[in-house]
Amino acid sequence: MRISRTLVVAFLVALVTGGALLAWRGLRAGPSDEDRIRALLDRASRAVEEKRPGDLMEAVSERFQGEGMGRRELQQFVTYNTLRGSWNAVIPVATRVHVDGDRAEAVVDVALVRGGRGEGIAGRLPEAGDTWRLEAGLEREKEGWRVVSARWQRASDLTAR
Repeated sequence: MRISRTLVVAFLVALVTGGALLAWRGLRAGPSDEDRIRALLDRASRAVEEKRPGDLMEAVSERFQGEGMGRRELQQFVTYNTLRGSWNAVIPVATRVHVDGDRAEAVVDVALVRGGRGEGIAGRLPEAGDTWRLEAGLEREKEGWRVVSARWQRASDLTAR
């Protein structure tokens, strides 16, 4: 049985091309830690807006401590405020992230917007809103980045100092 020279060349070209593709995929840089943390915070804000407090809690470590609450108390607080429906949009206005090894700090200014309850376009326009600053401490855990501490306050209280 004779193998044609064209078949051998085609096989080698396919092998080199496949190897190059695998090498490119392997060497291609993935998202940075800062990008991963920003994505985590974006998913959390969408979860609050869409009234999915359980999804928000996926971003929170079992070791969480903040504002006098552990993880369980935070989950109750978030569930109550999310399902109460006092806002219809959660808009991250500014996010700053600083990563230092397996620890990170994130500062997020977020607008919580309440909409009208009427019909038509007027019923969907914002009635009122609050701007809050969230300062979160994150650590890398085996599942990925998780929030281990947090504090928050109204942005208007920041300017009053």
